Amino acid sequence: MTSPVDVRVRYPLSPVQRGILHRDPDEVDPATDLEQVRLVIRGRLRVPEFQQAWHRVIGRHEVLRTGFDRPGGGEAAQVVPAEVPAPEWHVDDLRTIRACQRRRGLAEFLATDRRRRFALDAPPLLRFALLRVSETEHLLVWTAHHLVVDGWSLPILLGEVLAEYRAAIEGRDATLPAPAPLREHLDRSTSADLAEAEEFWRSELSGRPVPGPLQSGTPGWQGDPADAFDEYSLELTNEDTHLLGETVGEQRITLNTAIQGCWARLLAARAGVDDIVIGSTVTGRAGWPAAESVVGPLGSTVPVRVRIRPDQPVGVWLRGLQARRVLARPYEHVPPALIRSWAGPPADGPIFETALDFETYPMDNDLFSGTPDSSTLSVRFDGRWSASYRPLTLLVVPGERIGLHARYDLRRLAPETVEALLADLAVLLSLVATDPDRPVSALRPPDDEPAPVD
Repeated sequence: MTSPVDVRVRYPLSPVQRGILHRDPDEVDPATDLEQVRLVIRGRLRVPEFQQAWHRVIGRHEVLRTGFDRPGGGEAAQVVPAEVPAPEWHVDDLRTIRACQRRRGLAEFLATDRRRRFALDAPPLLRFALLRVSETEHLLVWTAHHLVVDGWSLPILLGEVLAEYRAAIEGRDATLPAPAPLREHLDRSTSADLAEAEEFWRSELSGRPVPGPLQSGTPGWQGDPADAFDEYSLELTNEDTHLLGETVGEQRITLNTAIQGCWARLLAARAGVDDIVIGSTVTGRAGWPAAESVVGPLGSTVPVRVRIRPDQPVGVWLRGLQARRVLARPYEHVPPALIRSWAGPPADGPIFETALDFETYPMDNDLFSGTPDSSTLSVRFDGRWSASYRPLTLLVVPGERIGLHARYDLRRLAPETVEALLADLAVLLSLVATDPDRPVSALRPPDDEPAPVD
Protein backbone atom coordinates (compact mmCIF):
# COMPACT_ATOMS: atom_id res chain seq x y z
CA MET A 1 0.00 0.00 0.00
CA THR A 2 2.88 2.34 0.68
CA SER A 3 4.63 2.16 -2.72
CA PRO A 4 4.67 5.35 -4.86
CA VAL A 5 2.39 3.59 -7.37
CA ASP A 6 -0.30 2.70 -4.86
CA VAL A 7 -0.41 5.79 -2.66
CA ARG A 8 -2.59 8.71 -3.72
CA VAL A 9 -1.92 10.98 -0.73
CA ARG A 10 -0.35 10.94 2.72
CA TYR A 11 -1.27 13.40 5.47
CA PRO A 12 -0.73 13.84 9.23
CA LEU A 13 -2.78 12.43 12.08
CA SER A 14 -5.46 14.09 14.13
CA PRO A 15 -4.83 14.27 17.91
CA VAL A 16 -7.24 11.38 18.49
CA GLN A 17 -5.54 9.22 15.87
CA ARG A 18 -2.12 10.01 17.30
CA GLY A 19 -3.22 8.91 20.75
CA ILE A 20 -4.64 5.62 19.45
CA LEU A 21 -1.61 4.74 17.33
CA HIS A 22 0.92 5.51 20.05
CA ARG A 23 -0.45 2.71 22.22
CA ASP A 24 1.05 -0.77 22.14
CA PRO A 25 -1.39 -2.85 20.01
CA ASP A 26 -0.51 -6.01 21.95
CA GLU A 27 -1.76 -4.38 25.17
CA VAL A 28 -5.04 -3.05 23.74
CA ASP A 29 -8.34 -4.93 23.75
CA PRO A 30 -9.59 -5.22 20.15
CA ALA A 31 -12.98 -3.81 21.10
CA THR A 32 -11.65 -0.65 22.73
CA ASP A 33 -11.12 1.29 19.51
CA LEU A 34 -14.33 0.25 17.77
CA GLU A 35 -17.59 2.08 17.25
CA GLN A 36 -20.52 -0.29 16.71
CA VAL A 37 -23.79 1.39 15.69
CA ARG A 38 -27.18 -0.34 15.32
CA LEU A 39 -29.92 1.04 13.09
CA VAL A 40 -33.41 -0.32 12.47
CA ILE A 41 -34.45 0.24 8.85
CA ARG A 42 -38.16 0.07 8.03
CA GLY A 43 -39.49 -0.02 4.49
CA ARG A 44 -39.02 -2.03 1.31
CA LEU A 45 -35.23 -1.94 1.34
CA ARG A 46 -33.52 -2.63 -1.97
CA VAL A 47 -30.29 -4.13 -0.70
CA PRO A 48 -28.01 -3.72 -3.78
CA GLU A 49 -28.91 -0.03 -4.09
CA PHE A 50 -28.42 0.45 -0.34
CA GLN A 51 -24.96 -1.12 -0.48
CA GLN A 52 -24.02 0.97 -3.48
CA ALA A 53 -25.15 4.10 -1.62
CA TRP A 54 -22.66 3.28 1.12
CA HIS A 55 -19.92 2.65 -1.42
CA ARG A 56 -20.53 6.02 -3.07
CA VAL A 57 -20.41 7.82 0.29
CA ILE A 58 -17.17 6.04 1.18
CA GLY A 59 -15.81 7.30 -2.12
CA ARG A 60 -16.71 10.89 -1.13
CA HIS A 61 -14.56 10.93 2.03
CA GLU A 62 -10.83 10.31 2.03
CA VAL A 63 -10.81 9.37 5.69
CA LEU A 64 -13.12 6.39 5.00
CA ARG A 65 -10.61 5.12 2.42
CA THR A 66 -7.63 5.71 4.67
CA GLY A 67 -5.13 3.24 6.07
CA PHE A 68 -2.28 3.90 8.47
CA ASP A 69 1.39 3.45 7.80
CA ARG A 70 4.59 3.87 9.80
CA PRO A 71 7.37 4.02 7.20
CA GLY A 72 10.69 2.78 8.53
CA GLY A 73 9.30 2.67 12.04
CA GLY A 74 8.96 6.47 12.09
CA GLU A 75 5.97 8.73 12.66
CA ALA A 76 2.69 7.16 11.59
CA ALA A 77 0.64 8.85 8.87
CA GLN A 78 -2.69 8.50 7.14
CA VAL A 79 -2.33 6.99 3.69
CA VAL A 80 -5.02 7.02 1.01
CA PRO A 81 -4.40 4.33 -1.64
CA ALA A 82 -5.34 4.90 -5.25
CA GLU A 83 -7.82 2.02 -5.03
CA VAL A 84 -9.69 0.67 -2.01
CA PRO A 85 -11.81 -2.50 -2.07
CA ALA A 86 -15.46 -2.45 -1.10
CA PRO A 87 -16.14 -2.87 2.62
CA GLU A 88 -17.18 -6.22 4.06
CA TRP A 89 -20.92 -6.92 4.11
CA HIS A 90 -22.53 -9.74 6.09
CA VAL A 91 -26.11 -10.18 4.86
CA ASP A 92 -28.45 -12.63 6.56
CA ASP A 93 -32.16 -13.44 6.69
CA LEU A 94 -33.49 -14.04 10.22
CA ARG A 95 -37.20 -14.15 9.45
CA THR A 96 -37.55 -17.88 10.19
CA ILE A 97 -35.76 -17.67 13.55
CA ARG A 98 -37.82 -17.30 16.74
CA ALA A 99 -37.53 -13.93 18.48
CA CYS A 100 -35.82 -15.28 21.62
CA GLN A 101 -33.26 -17.17 19.54
CA ARG A 102 -32.76 -14.10 17.39
CA ARG A 103 -31.96 -11.95 20.44
CA ARG A 104 -29.42 -14.46 21.75
CA GLY A 105 -27.88 -14.86 18.32
CA LEU A 106 -27.63 -11.11 17.83
CA ALA A 107 -25.92 -10.64 21.19
CA GLU A 108 -23.39 -13.33 20.27
CA PHE A 109 -22.85 -11.81 16.84
CA LEU A 110 -22.25 -8.34 18.26
CA ALA A 111 -19.76 -9.64 20.82
CA THR A 112 -17.91 -11.68 18.19
CA ASP A 113 -17.82 -8.71 15.85
CA ARG A 114 -16.23 -6.55 18.55
CA ARG A 115 -13.42 -9.08 18.98
CA ARG A 116 -12.37 -8.79 15.34
CA ARG A 117 -9.45 -6.48 14.72
CA PHE A 118 -9.08 -4.31 11.65
CA ALA A 119 -5.78 -4.46 9.76
CA LEU A 120 -4.88 -0.78 9.97
CA ASP A 121 -2.93 -0.79 6.72
CA ALA A 122 -5.81 -2.38 4.78
CA PRO A 123 -8.67 0.12 4.36
CA PRO A 124 -11.55 0.60 4.54
CA LEU A 125 -11.65 0.38 8.35
CA LEU A 126 -15.37 -0.26 8.53
CA ARG A 127 -17.70 -3.20 7.93
CA PHE A 128 -21.45 -3.85 7.85
CA ALA A 129 -23.98 -6.51 8.75
CA LEU A 130 -27.49 -6.29 7.30
CA LEU A 131 -29.93 -8.63 9.06
CA ARG A 132 -33.47 -9.01 7.76
CA VAL A 133 -35.99 -9.53 10.57
CA SER A 134 -39.30 -9.10 8.69
CA GLU A 135 -40.70 -8.25 5.27
CA THR A 136 -40.25 -4.55 5.95
CA GLU A 137 -37.56 -4.37 8.63
CA HIS A 138 -33.77 -4.80 8.65
CA LEU A 139 -31.17 -4.29 11.35
CA LEU A 140 -27.97 -2.61 10.16
CA VAL A 141 -24.86 -3.12 12.28
CA TRP A 142 -22.16 -0.66 11.29
CA THR A 143 -18.74 -1.27 12.84
CA ALA A 144 -15.96 1.26 12.31
CA HIS A 145 -12.57 2.00 13.83
CA HIS A 146 -12.23 5.14 15.93
CA LEU A 147 -9.30 6.08 13.69
CA VAL A 148 -11.73 7.10 10.93
CA VAL A 149 -14.97 8.29 12.56
CA ASP A 150 -16.28 9.90 15.72
CA GLY A 151 -19.81 10.38 17.01
CA TRP A 152 -20.27 13.67 15.16
CA SER A 153 -19.52 11.93 11.86
CA LEU A 154 -22.30 9.36 12.17
CA PRO A 155 -25.38 11.44 11.26
CA ILE A 156 -23.47 13.20 8.48
CA LEU A 157 -22.67 9.89 6.82
CA LEU A 158 -26.10 8.38 7.37
CA GLY A 159 -27.80 11.42 5.89
CA GLU A 160 -25.59 11.17 2.81
CA VAL A 161 -26.27 7.43 2.45
CA LEU A 162 -30.02 7.94 2.48
CA ALA A 163 -29.75 10.77 -0.04
CA GLU A 164 -27.70 8.54 -2.37
CA TYR A 165 -30.14 5.65 -1.91
CA ARG A 166 -33.21 7.73 -2.68
CA ALA A 167 -31.52 9.20 -5.75
CA ALA A 168 -30.59 5.72 -7.03
CA ILE A 169 -34.14 4.42 -6.57
CA GLU A 170 -35.52 7.45 -8.42
CA GLY A 171 -33.02 7.12 -11.26
CA ARG A 172 -31.16 10.37 -10.69
CA ASP A 173 -27.86 11.61 -9.29
CA ALA A 174 -27.74 12.75 -5.67
CA THR A 175 -27.00 16.46 -5.28
CA LEU A 176 -24.71 16.49 -2.27
CA PRO A 177 -22.35 19.35 -1.46
CA ALA A 178 -18.63 18.71 -1.74
CA PRO A 179 -17.40 17.30 1.59
CA ALA A 180 -15.30 19.53 3.81
CA PRO A 181 -11.72 18.18 3.67
CA LEU A 182 -10.38 16.66 6.87
CA ARG A 183 -6.85 17.55 5.81
CA GLU A 184 -7.62 21.27 5.85
CA HIS A 185 -8.86 21.05 9.42
CA LEU A 186 -5.79 19.03 10.47
CA ASP A 187 -3.51 21.62 8.87
CA ARG A 188 -5.23 24.35 10.90
CA SER A 189 -4.93 22.33 14.11
CA THR A 190 -1.28 21.37 13.68
CA SER A 191 -0.28 24.96 12.81
CA ALA A 192 -1.79 26.38 16.02
CA ASP A 193 0.60 27.87 18.57
CA LEU A 194 0.79 25.54 21.57
CA ALA A 195 2.50 27.96 23.97
CA GLU A 196 -0.75 29.49 25.22
CA ALA A 197 -2.36 26.07 25.46
CA GLU A 198 0.51 24.76 27.56
CA GLU A 199 0.30 27.75 29.89
CA PHE A 200 -3.45 27.29 30.30
CA TRP A 201 -3.39 23.53 31.00
CA ARG A 202 -0.41 23.76 33.36
CA SER A 203 -2.24 26.40 35.39
CA GLU A 204 -5.59 24.61 35.24
CA LEU A 205 -4.28 21.22 36.38
CA SER A 206 -1.54 22.26 38.80
CA GLY A 207 -2.09 20.75 42.23
CA ARG A 208 -5.06 18.74 41.03
CA PRO A 209 -6.39 15.97 43.28
CA VAL A 210 -5.88 12.27 42.65
CA PRO A 211 -9.11 10.70 41.32
CA GLY A 212 -10.99 9.02 44.14
CA PRO A 213 -12.46 5.51 43.91
CA LEU A 214 -15.98 5.19 42.54
CA GLN A 215 -16.63 2.25 44.86
CA SER A 216 -14.91 0.42 47.69
CA GLY A 217 -13.23 -2.77 46.53
CA THR A 218 -13.20 -4.20 43.04
CA PRO A 219 -15.71 -6.49 41.33
CA GLY A 220 -14.88 -10.12 40.86
CA TRP A 221 -15.85 -10.12 37.19
CA GLN A 222 -13.79 -12.26 34.83
CA GLY A 223 -14.31 -13.01 31.17
CA ASP A 224 -13.38 -12.03 27.64
CA PRO A 225 -12.26 -8.36 27.43
CA ALA A 226 -14.68 -7.84 24.53
CA ASP A 227 -17.55 -8.58 26.92
CA ALA A 228 -16.20 -6.45 29.79
CA PHE A 229 -18.27 -3.35 29.04
CA ASP A 230 -21.91 -3.16 30.02
CA GLU A 231 -24.57 -0.47 29.74
CA TYR A 232 -27.14 0.95 32.11
CA SER A 233 -29.67 3.65 31.26
CA LEU A 234 -31.99 5.91 33.19
CA GLU A 235 -34.35 8.66 32.03
CA LEU A 236 -35.41 11.74 33.94
CA THR A 237 -39.13 12.25 34.26
CA ASN A 238 -40.92 14.52 31.80
CA GLU A 239 -41.54 16.97 34.63
CA ASP A 240 -37.91 17.11 35.76
CA THR A 241 -36.70 17.40 32.16
CA HIS A 242 -39.07 20.28 31.45
CA LEU A 243 -38.32 22.07 34.71
CA LEU A 244 -34.56 21.64 34.29
CA GLY A 245 -34.80 23.14 30.80
CA GLU A 246 -36.60 26.18 32.17
CA THR A 247 -34.13 26.56 35.04
CA VAL A 248 -30.97 26.45 32.92
CA GLY A 249 -32.49 29.09 30.65
CA GLU A 250 -33.28 31.36 33.59
CA GLN A 251 -29.80 30.84 35.04
CA ARG A 252 -28.10 31.53 31.68
CA ILE A 253 -26.28 28.24 31.63
CA THR A 254 -26.38 25.26 29.28
CA LEU A 255 -27.85 21.88 30.09
CA ASN A 256 -24.36 20.48 29.60
CA THR A 257 -23.02 22.76 32.35
CA ALA A 258 -25.78 21.74 34.77
CA ILE A 259 -25.08 18.05 34.23
CA GLN A 260 -21.32 18.50 34.44
CA GLY A 261 -21.70 20.37 37.71
CA CYS A 262 -24.06 17.81 39.24
CA TRP A 263 -21.86 14.92 38.13
CA ALA A 264 -18.76 16.55 39.62
CA ARG A 265 -20.64 17.39 42.83
CA LEU A 266 -21.86 13.81 43.12
CA LEU A 267 -18.40 12.29 42.69
CA ALA A 268 -16.83 14.84 45.03
CA ALA A 269 -19.42 14.12 47.72
CA ARG A 270 -18.86 10.37 47.44
CA ALA A 271 -15.10 10.86 47.71
CA GLY A 272 -15.35 13.45 50.50
CA VAL A 273 -13.39 16.13 48.58
CA ASP A 274 -14.03 19.68 47.35
CA ASP A 275 -11.85 19.58 44.24
CA ILE A 276 -12.27 17.05 41.44
CA VAL A 277 -11.40 16.50 37.77
CA ILE A 278 -13.83 14.87 35.36
CA GLY A 279 -13.55 14.31 31.61
CA SER A 280 -15.71 15.98 29.01
CA THR A 281 -16.02 14.91 25.39
CA VAL A 282 -15.59 17.79 22.95
CA THR A 283 -16.20 17.85 19.20
CA GLY A 284 -12.79 19.22 18.24
CA ARG A 285 -14.59 21.44 15.73
CA ALA A 286 -14.66 24.78 17.54
CA GLY A 287 -13.32 27.87 15.78
CA TRP A 288 -13.93 26.78 12.19
CA PRO A 289 -17.57 26.63 11.01
CA ALA A 290 -16.76 24.34 8.07
CA ALA A 291 -15.52 21.71 10.52
CA GLU A 292 -19.11 20.99 11.54
CA SER A 293 -19.52 19.05 8.30
CA VAL A 294 -16.14 17.28 8.44
CA VAL A 295 -16.17 13.48 8.67
CA GLY A 296 -13.31 12.13 10.75
CA PRO A 297 -12.04 11.51 14.27
CA LEU A 298 -11.79 15.03 15.63
CA GLY A 299 -13.61 14.54 18.94
CA SER A 300 -11.56 14.22 22.10
CA THR A 301 -11.95 14.10 25.87
CA VAL A 302 -10.46 16.93 27.91
CA PRO A 303 -10.12 17.45 31.67
CA VAL A 304 -12.61 19.66 33.48
CA ARG A 305 -11.52 20.75 36.93
CA VAL A 306 -14.40 21.53 39.26
CA ARG A 307 -13.93 23.18 42.63
CA ILE A 308 -16.86 22.77 44.98
CA ARG A 309 -17.97 26.06 46.58
CA PRO A 310 -20.26 24.96 49.46
CA ASP A 311 -21.51 28.46 50.37
CA GLN A 312 -22.32 29.63 46.85
CA PRO A 313 -25.84 29.37 45.43
CA VAL A 314 -25.98 26.54 42.92
CA GLY A 315 -26.83 28.84 40.01
CA VAL A 316 -23.90 31.17 40.74
CA TRP A 317 -21.54 28.22 41.06
CA LEU A 318 -22.68 26.72 37.77
CA ARG A 319 -22.24 30.03 35.94
CA GLY A 320 -18.67 30.14 37.23
CA LEU A 321 -18.08 26.60 35.96
CA GLN A 322 -19.45 27.55 32.56
CA ALA A 323 -17.25 30.64 32.36
CA ARG A 324 -14.20 28.51 33.05
CA ARG A 325 -15.21 26.09 30.31
CA VAL A 326 -15.45 28.98 27.85
CA LEU A 327 -11.88 29.97 28.72
CA ALA A 328 -10.73 26.40 27.99
CA ARG A 329 -12.40 26.17 24.59
CA PRO A 330 -9.50 27.58 22.50
CA TYR A 331 -7.21 24.89 23.94
CA GLU A 332 -9.42 21.82 23.53
CA HIS A 333 -7.77 20.88 20.22
CA VAL A 334 -4.55 19.87 21.97
CA PRO A 335 -3.72 16.13 21.86
CA PRO A 336 -4.67 14.46 25.16
CA ALA A 337 -1.13 13.11 25.52
CA LEU A 338 0.23 16.66 25.50
CA ILE A 339 -2.27 17.80 28.12
CA ARG A 340 -1.21 14.82 30.23
CA SER A 341 2.46 15.75 29.89
CA TRP A 342 1.72 19.33 30.98
CA ALA A 343 -0.46 18.33 33.91
CA GLY A 344 2.43 17.78 36.28
CA PRO A 345 2.30 15.61 39.41
CA PRO A 346 0.84 13.28 40.41
CA ALA A 347 2.42 11.51 37.44
CA ASP A 348 1.01 8.06 38.16
CA GLY A 349 -2.53 7.24 37.14
CA PRO A 350 -5.10 9.06 35.03
CA ILE A 351 -6.15 12.69 35.37
CA PHE A 352 -9.79 11.62 35.60
CA GLU A 353 -11.73 8.37 35.96
CA THR A 354 -15.06 9.29 34.37
CA ALA A 355 -16.10 11.20 31.27
CA LEU A 356 -19.29 12.94 30.18
CA ASP A 357 -20.25 12.60 26.53
CA PHE A 358 -23.02 15.11 25.87
CA GLU A 359 -24.83 14.27 22.65
CA THR A 360 -24.73 17.52 20.72
CA TYR A 361 -24.88 15.94 17.27
CA PRO A 362 -28.34 15.13 15.84
CA MET A 363 -28.51 11.37 16.40
CA ASP A 364 -32.09 11.08 17.52
CA ASN A 365 -34.73 8.60 16.44
CA ASP A 366 -36.50 11.03 14.11
CA LEU A 367 -33.50 12.39 12.20
CA PHE A 368 -33.78 10.09 9.20
CA SER A 369 -37.44 9.14 9.39
CA GLY A 370 -39.74 9.45 6.40
CA THR A 371 -42.76 7.84 4.81
CA PRO A 372 -41.66 4.33 3.82
CA ASP A 373 -42.11 3.89 0.06
CA SER A 374 -40.01 2.77 -2.87
CA SER A 375 -37.47 5.53 -2.36
CA THR A 376 -37.77 6.52 1.30
CA LEU A 377 -36.90 4.53 4.38
CA SER A 378 -37.66 5.08 8.02
CA VAL A 379 -34.41 4.68 9.97
CA ARG A 380 -34.31 4.54 13.75
CA PHE A 381 -31.20 4.72 15.91
CA ASP A 382 -31.19 1.49 17.97
CA GLY A 383 -27.99 1.76 19.97
CA ARG A 384 -24.32 2.56 19.91
CA TRP A 385 -21.56 0.54 21.55
CA SER A 386 -18.06 1.74 22.27
CA ALA A 387 -15.58 0.91 24.98
CA SER A 388 -13.25 3.16 26.91
CA TYR A 389 -10.09 3.00 28.96
CA ARG A 390 -11.98 4.73 31.75
CA PRO A 391 -14.15 2.87 34.25
CA LEU A 392 -17.26 4.82 33.23
CA THR A 393 -18.43 7.08 30.41
CA LEU A 394 -21.80 8.79 30.75
CA LEU A 395 -23.63 9.60 27.53
CA VAL A 396 -26.27 12.30 28.01
CA VAL A 397 -29.04 12.40 25.40
CA PRO A 398 -31.36 15.44 25.43
CA GLY A 399 -34.99 15.03 24.48
CA GLU A 400 -38.47 15.06 25.96
CA ARG A 401 -36.95 12.95 28.74
CA ILE A 402 -33.21 13.41 29.26
CA GLY A 403 -31.46 10.07 28.91
CA LEU A 404 -28.47 9.07 31.04
CA HIS A 405 -26.63 6.13 29.46
CA ALA A 406 -23.64 4.69 31.31
CA ARG A 407 -21.05 2.53 29.57
CA TYR A 408 -18.85 0.97 32.24
CA ASP A 409 -16.13 -1.60 32.78
CA LEU A 410 -17.37 -4.62 34.72
CA ARG A 411 -13.80 -5.32 35.80
CA ARG A 412 -13.78 -2.04 37.73
CA LEU A 413 -17.38 -1.24 38.62
CA ALA A 414 -20.24 -3.38 39.87
CA PRO A 415 -23.66 -2.88 38.22
CA GLU A 416 -25.22 -1.77 41.52
CA THR A 417 -22.62 1.00 41.81
CA VAL A 418 -23.49 2.37 38.39
CA GLU A 419 -27.22 2.14 39.06
CA ALA A 420 -26.76 4.07 42.30
CA LEU A 421 -24.62 6.74 40.60
CA LEU A 422 -27.22 7.44 37.94
CA ALA A 423 -30.08 7.45 40.45
CA ASP A 424 -28.17 9.95 42.62
CA LEU A 425 -27.38 12.11 39.58
CA ALA A 426 -31.08 12.24 38.73
CA VAL A 427 -31.79 13.43 42.29
CA LEU A 428 -29.18 16.20 42.04
CA LEU A 429 -30.54 17.38 38.70
CA SER A 430 -34.01 17.51 40.22
CA LEU A 431 -32.65 19.64 43.10
CA VAL A 432 -31.09 22.07 40.63
CA ALA A 433 -34.31 22.24 38.63
CA THR A 434 -36.49 22.98 41.65
CA ASP A 435 -34.26 25.44 43.52
CA PRO A 436 -31.06 26.78 41.92
CA ASP A 437 -30.73 29.29 44.78
CA ARG A 438 -29.98 26.60 47.35
CA PRO A 439 -26.33 26.49 48.49
CA VAL A 440 -24.00 23.99 46.86
CA SER A 441 -23.61 22.33 50.28
CA ALA A 442 -27.29 21.30 50.01
CA LEU A 443 -26.73 19.75 46.59
CA ARG A 444 -26.09 16.27 47.92
CA PRO A 445 -27.09 12.75 47.01
CA PRO A 446 -29.07 10.73 49.54
CA ASP A 447 -26.04 8.57 50.37
CA ASP A 448 -22.53 9.98 50.12
CA GLU A 449 -20.78 6.71 50.80
CA PRO A 450 -19.27 4.73 47.92
CA ALA A 451 -21.38 1.71 47.04
CA PRO A 452 -20.01 -1.48 48.63
CA VAL A 453 -19.08 -4.51 46.59
CA ASP A 454 -19.89 -7.98 47.85
